[in-house]
Order: sequence, then structure tokens, then C-alpha cells
Amino acid sequence: MTVFSTTRPLLSCAIIGSALMLNCASFSASAALSKQNLANSGYWGGILLPNDTAINASELNSIYNRFVDNYIVDAGTDMARVKWGSGGALRDGSGNVSKDAYATASEGMGYGMLVTAYGDDKTRFDKLFRFYRKTLDDNNADLMPWLVWSNASPVTNDICYGIVGQSQTCFGAGGGGPATDGDIDIAMALFVAADKWDNPDIDYRAEAIHIVNELHDNWLHWCADDGGTWVVKPYQKSNFDPCKDEIDASYSIPAFFRYFAEVAAVDSSVKNANDRWNSAARDLYSKLLDKQKAGPNGDKTFVPDWMKLDGSAVTGRSTNYGSDASRIPWRVTMDYAWYGSSESQDWTRRLINDLVNNSNNGGIADINADISQATGNSAGYNGRSFSGGFAVAAMLYNWYPDNANDYTEHWVDETLNGSLPWNIGANGYENANNDYYGMALSALYALTLTGNTYKPALN
Repeated sequence: MTVFSTTRPLLSCAIIGSALMLNCASFSASAALSKQNLANSGYWGGILLPNDTAINASELNSIYNRFVDNYIVDAGTDMARVKWGSGGALRDGSGNVSKDAYATASEGMGYGMLVTAYGDDKTRFDKLFRFYRKTLDDNNADLMPWLVWSNASPVTNDICYGIVGQSQTCFGAGGGGPATDGDIDIAMALFVAADKWDNPDIDYRAEAIHIVNELHDNWLHWCADDGGTWVVKPYQKSNFDPCKDEIDASYSIPAFFRYFAEVAAVDSSVKNANDRWNSAARDLYSKLLDKQKAGPNGDKTFVPDWMKLDGSAVTGRSTNYGSDASRIPWRVTMDYAWYGSSESQDWTRRLINDLVNNSNNGGIADINADISQATGNSAGYNGRSFSGGFAVAAMLYNWYPDNANDYTEHWVDETLNGSLPWNIGANGYENANNDYYGMALSALYALTLTGNTYKPALN
């Protein structure tokens, strides 16, 4: 069981009034402290950390341990991986699957490494990193294949959702190419690890820089239309053009991009040609999120999972605010927590307005997954990644501070006691709603809501 600690000195900064003046003081948190107060979080002023009634240290540890104990599994000698869970069990033609056959996504590895880095869980982190390195070494790759078996080989056959014997939905795994969001998170997790720990066997910082430079050279993509936009190329495919075909806004991670730019400013080995990283952070708002304003309230922020750069729908993709998009509020709130960006505060303000003012949803207790852009209606099923993302966004809703507590309290209760159980059934498989995605994001949300996801030092 992990008890969180933050032993490094952090910088606490607050915005005074409406001007961007900083009041900063260094501090060292208690080694036994599991929930930071706002002054000790390293977050910008204007953040409303939920109080101990909404989420306390015990609840934080429960959410954290339920993820790491159930979804981080050993994978050979001194390695570990984040298993997908029931949603990612690979089955044969008869629908049978071994419990050891669960797939591992690079996205899950990124989440797992962020969670264990911020959870001060070095043993698990190092095991995860070694598995990540094996996926690169075995496949002669610069980035991790997006979906691999427990032996680190890329998955190339179909992957199916659903419990054995029940209705299943299958899709092609797409071969061995990367999915960029996972590697961005892995790079950031390595920078956090470099800030926290020394390890003679793993040069965390050098490993992070290798990923950042590969992303810079080959996966930040320039689109000339509309005055020019930097987008994240989400995957590799023959004749694929992210400028014309599709992009996933949740793959653009503004806080991490700004951090990479800051590291590049103090370390010439980190690439940032023409301020590419800061430009990509800026363009997320001005060229992607700000195009999603159509809807019944005229200010809709329910971004679709996949979209075209011109804001139009992608054929064959849902136009709803789905599971990919559900993490955007957390991504955007982190941008404010680390950098106090006005764009992040404006977008989260519009998001919460959409929730509060939409008669179809109302309070967070009535919000379910897959929200329609046009109507605000949802598909009627629940999902931790949705309500947790809204709880994190409410931290910036400073003209209605009760939301920061109310939204968090509802999400914590839903996560620990609600309709999405963590149990493993008698057949050895997790509940059909449970996979790494919601579980890992729950741990990240809990860490963020308790002031633990600080910006690491630059060198």
C-alpha cells in the first residue's frame, strides 16, 4: 500500500488580483503528507482544491491502490505492465481467453508511469519502464507500439470488448505502430522520475529527452491551412494526413508541451525548433477546442473524440463527447495548474457553464458518458473518466466554489461505492465496465484533486 509523500522543494505561486503578479515561496512538504494543501501544491492561484469532506487522504490512497494493485501486473523478470482489463482481453474463435492474455496499451503505460511517479512508487515505476524499454528494443522502435502482448510483441489481430459469452464489440488492433498520447505521457513521467529519484541503472532524464526529440521531429505535424497549425499526428498509417483526415484533440497536452519547451530553454539537447512545443500548446485552444462552440447553449465544449482540423465530423467516427475527449478537462486544467494560462481557464469555465446551464444534464450526478454536441444528451451509461474530468475542471470554477467540492464528492462516491464496481467476478474477469482507462484516470484525477501532480524541476 502506498502512502503519498512529496519530499522535494516545490514553488508555490499565487495570482494576486487580476494581474499576473506572483507571490512565490519555497517549501518542503511533510514526508508523511498524503494530501497537499493549496499553498503546498505548486499549483497556481485560482485553483480550488476540494476540501477533506469531498476527498481525503484515505480516499486518495484507496483510489490509487485499487488501480496499481489490480492493473499493474508483473511481466517477466523485474518488469511490469498495465493490463487492459476485461475490455481488452484477446479471445480465440470460441470466445475463450486466458487471464494472462490481456493486452497492454502504450496509453495505459503512460498513465501507469505518471501515477506511480507522482505516487512516489519507484519500484513499480522502474518495472513499468523496463517493460516499456523492452517494447522498443524488441521491435527496433523509437516509440512504443500502441498495443502489445505480455511479451512486448505488437498485437495485430482483433481486440474485443465484453465478457466471454456476452455480446462483444471487436476492432482491428492496427498492427505495431504507436499511439502518440502514450509516449507523451511516458516522457513526462520520466521527467517527474528524474526530479524525484536517482537511479544508476536508468537515466530517466535522458530517456525522456529521447522521446521528446522523436516526437518533435516526427509526430508534431505542421498543417499550413488556416494560417498554420501544429497538431499531434495520432498514429502511423499509409497515406494518412492529419491535416485532412482526422486528429484527436486529447492527444495535445498543453502543460506537458509547455514544460518540454521550458526544458529545451535550459538544455540544448532538447529540440524545440521555432518554439514548436509552445506553438502546439497554443494551437490546441485556438485551432481545435475553440472551434467547438456550436450547440444549444452557443458555447458548447463537448469536443468529439475525433475531428478534422476544420472542425467538421469524421466519417465513421462518433461526433459525441466520448471517452477520449473525457480526459481533455484534466489535460486543460493541468495547463492552468502549472502555467496559469488564460486559455485553459476560459475553456474550463465554458465547460462548467455547459454543464450547469444544460437542462438535459444539470448537476454532475445526472451526467453520463458519450454526450451529444448538438443536444447535450448522453448515451445513458456511466464512466469515471467523464465525471472525474468535470470534477477536476471545477477546480477553476472560482465564481461557484461549491462545485469544486460537490463535483468531487459525487465522483469519489461513484468511484468507490457506486455503480461501477472494482470487483473481480467468480469467472476471474473484471466487471465489463472496468479496464485500465477509467481506473488509471481515476488515480490521476485523485492525485490532481489533492495537489500532488506538481510541475517537476527543469534540470
